[in-house]
Amino acid sequence: MSNELEAATSNFAETNKKMQIALYYTYGDQDKARKMLSDSYRDIVILKGKFSSASVYGAFLIFVNSVYFKVAHSLVVVSKSFELSDLKTSVDWRNFERQLDLIQKKGGTDDIFSSQVKDNISKRLTIQELTKLVRLIEAKDEITLGHSFQKFLTDVTGFQNIVLSLDYEVTTSLAMELHSITSTKISPAELAKGQSMQAPQPEIKVEKIDEALEGKEVKLMLNGALILSPIKGKDISKLAVGDRIMISIIDKSPKAIELAKAFKAYDEEGNMKPIPGRIISLKKDDYLQIIAIVAKGIYMKIVEEEENIKVAMDPVYYNPSKAKEEEEGTGTSKTFIIVLTTIFIVLVGIIVAFVLSL
Repeated sequence: MSNELEAATSNFAETNKKMQIALYYTYGDQDKARKMLSDSYRDIVILKGKFSSASVYGAFLIFVNSVYFKVAHSLVVVSKSFELSDLKTSVDWRNFERQLDLIQKKGGTDDIFSSQVKDNISKRLTIQELTKLVRLIEAKDEITLGHSFQKFLTDVTGFQNIVLSLDYEVTTSLAMELHSITSTKISPAELAKGQSMQAPQPEIKVEKIDEALEGKEVKLMLNGALILSPIKGKDISKLAVGDRIMISIIDKSPKAIELAKAFKAYDEEGNMKPIPGRIISLKKDDYLQIIAIVAKGIYMKIVEEEENIKVAMDPVYYNPSKAKEEEEGTGTSKTFIIVLTTIFIVLVGIIVAFVLSL
């Protein structure tokens, strides 16, 4: 066999293998798999970070699937060695992973504590938390992303006064599979099933039917997230039952996609746009829990942790200028009533004093 033919055969085999991997990670979607091969469909966000607190140092590499909002792979190392503080999060993720893996293999790290921190991070990176992080990355809001993840790490580890350095990269599941030296690889049997797999349907947990839904026909309950609007939005503390808000569909199940298409909120790239919904239930526990109706029998469940935010309202029903005028008008009315009451009391006092003086 000639060298040219051998090279062509080798290239074909390599391309075919990559296509199989791409099909596995896109759950058999031929179009998305081809785009993944050309690097035009990127489904992975990689968080590269290091942190310190008192005499403890840590570093992590977290692969987040930004399509299905789940952790695809993570590597966490915690140690009392200064060596972790020398890591540069600005280097490309392959270099960062190699350095982190080398430090771990050299020893001197707390493997048990590292495993505990890794497990805690994975458990606490819920679909809501990941959605928030991915949205901040999409908006290129690095400052808020850093503050948000710093608070997250503090809650997860219990460390105080954490100093964090955080960077991120966007890549593909194919790149993770081919180039990551720490991630678990697809077995040949799993790879063979790649073309016949279907996209996973996120589990929707409804521990208890909300009182507002009792007696109602619930055809579908999906997970959603609030859309923020820092300038024209409504303060989250002022939301009330009946308010019409804009909602991001978190679930990526076929039913969620069908719903988005019905609202004309699903584009050819597989992105979902916000849809309107009317709040039917508001509950404040550790977090604010909202249930909104978006269509007959179809509801969205929203869990929001942040307090000082403004929520995007349905522009068809909400006029921010008018709402502000009404608030100012209410304040003016209250002031006017207080003034009238004061004048009335003074007049009554004068009359009483005059009568008693007779």
